[in-house]
Amino acid sequence: MNSLRLRILFPLWLFGFLPAMGATRMMGQPLEWFFGITGVLLGGGVFLAAYLISGWLLKPTTAVMKGTTAVLRGVPPDAHSAEWLPADFWKLRCDINMIFAKQRQALNAAEQHACQTAQRLLNAERLLREAFTALQGLFAASDEGVLVVDAQGSIIASNAKLDDFLGKPVEEVAGRDSSRVLNALIERFQEKAVITAWIEKTATTLEGQDETPPLVSNDNRVFSLRSSPMRTDAGEVIGRIWIVKDRSEMRVLENQLRESQKMGTIGQLAGGIAHDFNNLLTAIRGNLTLAELTPASNPAGVRDKLQNANHATTRAAELVKSLLGYSRRSTGIAVRKATNLKRLLADVQNLLKHSVDPRVTIQMRGGMDASYATGDATQIEQVMLNLCLNARDALPADKGVIEIAVENVTHRMPTKAAASNDASDFVMLVVRDNGHGISEEHRQRIFEPFFTTKAGSKGTGLGLSTAQDIVREHGGWVEFDSEVGRGSEFRVFLPRLHSPEELEEETPIDNGPAINAPAGGQTTILVVDDEAPVRSIAMNMLGFLGYRVLEACDGQQALDILLRSNEKVDAVLLDIYMPKLSGRDTFKELRAVGNEVPVVVCSGFVIDPDEFTILSQGRTPPVDIMLKPYSLDGLSKALAKAVEKSQGEAPARAFELTASRAPQQAAMLVS
Repeated sequence: MNSLRLRILFPLWLFGFLPAMGATRMMGQPLEWFFGITGVLLGGGVFLAAYLISGWLLKPTTAVMKGTTAVLRGVPPDAHSAEWLPADFWKLRCDINMIFAKQRQALNAAEQHACQTAQRLLNAERLLREAFTALQGLFAASDEGVLVVDAQGSIIASNAKLDDFLGKPVEEVAGRDSSRVLNALIERFQEKAVITAWIEKTATTLEGQDETPPLVSNDNRVFSLRSSPMRTDAGEVIGRIWIVKDRSEMRVLENQLRESQKMGTIGQLAGGIAHDFNNLLTAIRGNLTLAELTPASNPAGVRDKLQNANHATTRAAELVKSLLGYSRRSTGIAVRKATNLKRLLADVQNLLKHSVDPRVTIQMRGGMDASYATGDATQIEQVMLNLCLNARDALPADKGVIEIAVENVTHRMPTKAAASNDASDFVMLVVRDNGHGISEEHRQRIFEPFFTTKAGSKGTGLGLSTAQDIVREHGGWVEFDSEVGRGSEFRVFLPRLHSPEELEEETPIDNGPAINAPAGGQTTILVVDDEAPVRSIAMNMLGFLGYRVLEACDGQQALDILLRSNEKVDAVLLDIYMPKLSGRDTFKELRAVGNEVPVVVCSGFVIDPDEFTILSQGRTPPVDIMLKPYSLDGLSKALAKAVEKSQGEAPARAFELTASRAPQQAAMLVS
């Protein structure tokens, strides 16, 4: 018997035996009778009846349990159990089997999917680990200094390049405070106000990437700063990246490319300039020949021929000066000064009229106001020449016109370049032509480097690209309009300078008749030039003016006269390019040992006055800088100014070598 039958049998026996005991008591029989043989027989009969009843009751229950077990196991029940199961049970069995089959199928699919997901997670983890390792390597090996900060301004990460730029690890500079790192960055630059304003503006904007123009550091290297916000997929800003890029090498390459393009421009100008220069030489030589052939009895005719030759010489000098001014090599960093743009356009027109077909009309718009901007005059001139030469190449065969103009305007900067929507004052430089224009398919590409529609021998595709880069570095931009068959107009916008205080002075080429006599007959001038004909002309001119003249063929001989002889020299006319010791080195050594003799520098090249201010090492700079060829009047004025300075400062500038300084100064001169 199983436990379930026992659990039913015992209650049934009790329910049968106990009532029998109660009935015996009610019939008046003693209980001892019940526990006798009769009672035992009665109890056994009750037990047998309970046993039979429990078996009968358990059959359907057992059948249902076995059937359910069979259904759950997926096997049919035995025939004995099937007799007690209803007919609908088999339908239930089929439904349950179907449900179980679907569940088993879903479970198998889930297990397979779980295995695939686990494999993908493992692969993703491996790829993520590899990507993170690669990112760490790139971050550490980057040529740019990188600083990553969170939304609260705490530093998340930085790389070794940023440590190199700061001179010490970021942790030592600022810990985890990004504001202290940015302040340390500001201190590394010369233009602290510019970089401070840029950082303050950038830190509050949520726009895309922003970059500074090239900035010069305290060690004269060129850097730029870039910054952009970090966003989630939902667009939420979670931090910011600051990048410091060393552009020194790139700056050198850019300047080399610009110089190359500038030399290409000079090459395009050279043919026409050489033609005009030969014409001027012909006029000079012809007038001198005619002066020789003119009888001595006709001094007015001789003077007329000499004046014509002198006028041609002046025009040739102006032409060479314009070309030298444009071809002057840059030092790598733009020399920003207050520049008269109206005068600059006049120089551009002067160069152009010697290099274009005489049938082309080059005109400046009349009535232009004076316009000034802070910039590198040579670079701005390069921009205008590039635009004008492009206009020249687009002109028709006849009746071509190039118009250049300058105008003061109030304008809003383009959206990408503007810090605000407020209008500002700009100078607008215009180049307009009546050429063939620019087609629609080329308008989007004209500023791309090396893109050109000209034949290979006529263009490199760098003119407009270089012009746009220069204008952007000056804080401006370039616009253009063009119509096919009718011409083009390019407009260059530069920030306007309202109150120019220090304009780059031009050295005038003197051709007037006035002659300044020397202050005294005993005034001594030292002429230093390696070219004997030039030295002879200068000495004859100064002798004619009444000066006592000494000569030196190089810088070393000039130092011997000034420092080791007993000659008293009141002023020096010093050439720049000489063998043994150049004019620059001669001037530097003079000032280094304390000699303050007034110096007039002369050269066939355009000289930057700031260069000699640096060479003077805080002492007296040159009195004047003259450009060869100089006239008698120009030489007279320059030397008169030097002599006046010499006589006015004579007591203060007496040059005496004391016993304590003599060995040191002698050593400097020997070196």
